Amino acid sequence: MASAETQLYGVIGHPVAHSLSPFLMNRAFRQLDIDAVYLRFDVQPNRLDRALEGLTALGAYGANVTYPFKDEILHLVDLPSPDAELIGAVNTLAFRDDQIIGHNTDASGAAVALATFGEMTPDDKHVFIFGAGGSGRAAAVGLLREGAASVTFGVRSPRSVVETAKKFRASFPLQSVDVVPLDDSGALDYRRYAFERADVVINATPVGTRGGEETPLVYDLDCIRPGQCFFDFVYHSGRTAFLETAASRGARVLGGLALLVCQAVDSFRLWTGRPFDVPAMFEALAAAFPERTVS
Repeated sequence: MASAETQLYGVIGHPVAHSLSPFLMNRAFRQLDIDAVYLRFDVQPNRLDRALEGLTALGAYGANVTYPFKDEILHLVDLPSPDAELIGAVNTLAFRDDQIIGHNTDASGAAVALATFGEMTPDDKHVFIFGAGGSGRAAAVGLLREGAASVTFGVRSPRSVVETAKKFRASFPLQSVDVVPLDDSGALDYRRYAFERADVVINATPVGTRGGEETPLVYDLDCIRPGQCFFDFVYHSGRTAFLETAASRGARVLGGLALLVCQAVDSFRLWTGRPFDVPAMFEALAAAFPERTVS
């Protein structure tokens, strides 16, 4: 039962009702006998600054940040971590001594999830990422840091990613960072080349959140091959159209629950100094929400 001593945590987003973070974090608090509670905070887009003031006033200890606030909140924290600055996005807040510290655990989470649940280390791998929002940029940094040979962003508006690509090339000068347009027929050959040679293909866009009825991401079906790992960050449903397509061509598939757990354990460690059991937590989530589990 919550008391005046109970520590307050939560997830900030809009919408946020679908989030499984409360199940995960509250279970970890109970297992490790930590007096804390983790709630959902559905924040209207024009009230993000007021929400942070409110959490500070309430004495919150930490929070996760999800869509659509990961980029915006970077400019509202008092002290962003080096990873958060490089990525340009924050997904974890720590409230310390009247300061809000912004972290990004999506980067490490993507690499750990790929190795733990996708049975593939990023070392010397070629990566193709659909989308260059906060989650896509974080995945790129995490995989490049763990030795990925190249990262190619597939986006509909390449101009918006030019500065990101320059920054990442400067930070990882021995590795390749490229951007290819998805809708430009003139770039078809290079897009197919980047897609076909990719060892890891990531969906870091919201496509699939409504059950896969949206326009499909993957057109180059003949470029999909066994040995590739398709990793969908969406966890609202089990196998999205993105993963179904990949599985039908013999590729390995990995769903968003893996990323959820692996980024969450780093958030939890930042707040409490203690990790939780990642495989056991994944199994608990899969048992409680089988409709969201990729098999």
